[in-house]
Amino acid sequence: MEDTAKKHHEAGRKPCQPPNSLLIVNSFMFRFSIVLLATALCASCVSHRPIQDSSSPPIDAANPLDGTPVALAWSSSTQLMMGVDTGAVQTSLLFSPAVESIGARLRGRGAMRTANVPISLKQDGEPMSRKQDVVMVDQAPYDGLLGWECIRKYVWNINYPKRSHRFFNKLPSRIRSWHKLALVPGSDYPQIADKHGRRIILDTGAPHAVYISKKRWNAIKLAYPDAFVSVYSGYSPAAGGFYAHECMHVSSFQLGPLELKNILLCESFANPEVMGIPDDIDIILGYGALISRQFWLDGPGCALYFSSTSHPMPGPSSFNLMGGTFIQDRNGNGPMKAFVAEWSPAWNAGLRTGDVLVSINGRKNPYPDLVEYVTTQRGAQATVIVQRRNKLVRIHWEVPAAPPAGDYHPTPQAITEQEFESHVKQQEEKEQDQSRQPDPQHTPPVPPVNPSESPPSADGKTGDSSTA
Repeated sequence: MEDTAKKHHEAGRKPCQPPNSLLIVNSFMFRFSIVLLATALCASCVSHRPIQDSSSPPIDAANPLDGTPVALAWSSSTQLMMGVDTGAVQTSLLFSPAVESIGARLRGRGAMRTANVPISLKQDGEPMSRKQDVVMVDQAPYDGLLGWECIRKYVWNINYPKRSHRFFNKLPSRIRSWHKLALVPGSDYPQIADKHGRRIILDTGAPHAVYISKKRWNAIKLAYPDAFVSVYSGYSPAAGGFYAHECMHVSSFQLGPLELKNILLCESFANPEVMGIPDDIDIILGYGALISRQFWLDGPGCALYFSSTSHPMPGPSSFNLMGGTFIQDRNGNGPMKAFVAEWSPAWNAGLRTGDVLVSINGRKNPYPDLVEYVTTQRGAQATVIVQRRNKLVRIHWEVPAAPPAGDYHPTPQAITEQEFESHVKQQEEKEQDQSRQPDPQHTPPVPPVNPSESPPSADGKTGDSSTA
């Protein structure tokens, strides 16, 4: 990897180019939570200030930095607020409300369509793309996304502790002495090179710190039975729509030289079948992994640099303390149904996965913000009525005033890289052993005894006393 980076440097630091076939891959890796989906950012956009100076490349970062990074783009004379999302493979894409406001014609059917909308990074500038993939949504937190194919051409400084980010044409020389994670050249996402062969990508559109594949998640749960398992939910085309999965709050997670402290570790929402990829993504780092340090994403140099100083960060503000939530089906239709982690406070109160929500505190068809309030706000009380099969069930709970034992400091205290791989190996061996064992419900039948023959005696001879 060092030799590869050196060749790029000597060749004028040309960007790592992906295969042509990847340029038409649908963007399935943008993320935003249900809360963000329900909240338009028109008011907050006013507070964003573009950084412009002669040394900056033509991506105007919008600050202050809160949540998914945002930058400015233009379609003719229309200014667009674009999420900067390394999980989107395209140069850019738009959400349907922005296309409708521009007045462009949507083409195709389904959740992903297209529109002929030129997008440039400067007003009256040369369009970097003219035809856009369009994601059909009712509401969106911004007008569209700038994807990895655009971001990889520049050097991106991401500084969450100071709530700022900006782009440069080249990496400052002083940053080369920082710790770094090498990126795989030619990958369709910023994929981190890993000695274990795991597929690890950085997705600045995903809100939480670390997402791990289902197999690895099951291994972690088996290895840390004392850890408090909760749930999180959201919306992503990579999941096929709305989703809910399990998560836990851990004090430490180690990834090579990078240690992430006090983070949310989540079962991944990404569905390989929906995304059209052959294998699951082992680990996804969301922007929650970037919160406590300063990072430099060097697209041309294929590296992610990070500072040695780690700022202390509080736990996730929206952590679900009840371990249960309600979501609609994948398409956002139908009644809201419960998703509950076993032995969580919601489980102990009587809620079960699949229960159909009737009302919360007397309010039918509650908005997602009410669901969030009665599952994350300590001390909040809820009387929930659900339908289970053919009967109504009334459930009452009070959100714990303090995190349950094992929440912020699961046992053991830290999940190191070595422990992580050991647990995954144990899980794989357990699954292999189970696959070799015969199913007790399908034991081979005993061959019938021929009535004309006597059963064998204890010495192995037949009971027929006749002799030749």
